Amino acid sequence: MRPREAFGVAVRVFGLLVSCAAVLYLLTAILLFFVPHYRPDISPAWHYLLSGVIGLVFGVYLLRGAPHIVRFAYHGERSDA
Repeated sequence: MRPREAFGVAVRVFGLLVSCAAVLYLLTAILLFFVPHYRPDISPAWHYLLSGVIGLVFGVYLLRGAPHIVRFAYHGERSDA
C-alpha cells in the first residue's frame, strides 16, 4: 500500500468517526425536540441539530475519500501510477 492510499484510508476512518459523532448529535437534537426539559442545563436543540448536520456533511465528504484533501497532501504524485 502506497502512502497516498494509506492516507486515504486514514481520511475515511476519520470520516467514519465524524459521521458517528454527528449521528449522536442528531439523535440528541431529536430527543430535545420531543422532551425539551430533559436536562435544564443543556444547550438548545438547534445547537445539536446544526452541529449534527454540519458534522454529517463533513463526515460523508471524508468517507467519500476527500479528493481535494488527498490531492493537496500529495500534490506532486500522480494518482493513476
